[in-house]
Amino acid sequence: MFGFLKRAEPEIGPRVSTRFCTDSFNGKYPHVGLYDTRARRVWVCKPLAGQAIRTSHARLITGTDNATSTVWKDRFICFWFYTPRTGEGLIHGYPIEWDEAQLLVRIDPNWDYDRQKLIPAELSDQVNDNLERQFKHGERVFDFFGKCKLPYAFNLHYIGPRATDSLFYVKRVESPH
Repeated sequence: MFGFLKRAEPEIGPRVSTRFCTDSFNGKYPHVGLYDTRARRVWVCKPLAGQAIRTSHARLITGTDNATSTVWKDRFICFWFYTPRTGEGLIHGYPIEWDEAQLLVRIDPNWDYDRQKLIPAELSDQVNDNLERQFKHGERVFDFFGKCKLPYAFNLHYIGPRATDSLFYVKRVESPH
């Protein structure tokens, strides 16, 4: 009544900036985005005057300063969504059909986004389990775009640090037309 109620403490640490991101997508522009592994939530970069695909993933994170924002980015799985005819070239030497929309989700066999720790390459069982968790996170990103009822087909790709760590054309949503 008199404003004496205790307010909730602000969240400390990294979070997605709602100034630059939204949790909805209209299908009209290529962009970068983040998947929050803790909250299991997809964030899409806003159009930003046509620069949404060129925006750095670290810029989308707030609650940090510029010196640590790239470190905090490791809590979030990064992705790129190209609308039809907005991308070009090869990905790790692999040809992509840019006439269609493409969803590229970053994976890293040795970085555990859920536990925030590095997994040594020699622990192959843990690396494989980690990749399976990342594939499930990628499926959630894919499902988000599937629910957007986009007027075009799109494909899912997992992009690792090297071509041998990547998987191309993993899943596809067909055009409704």
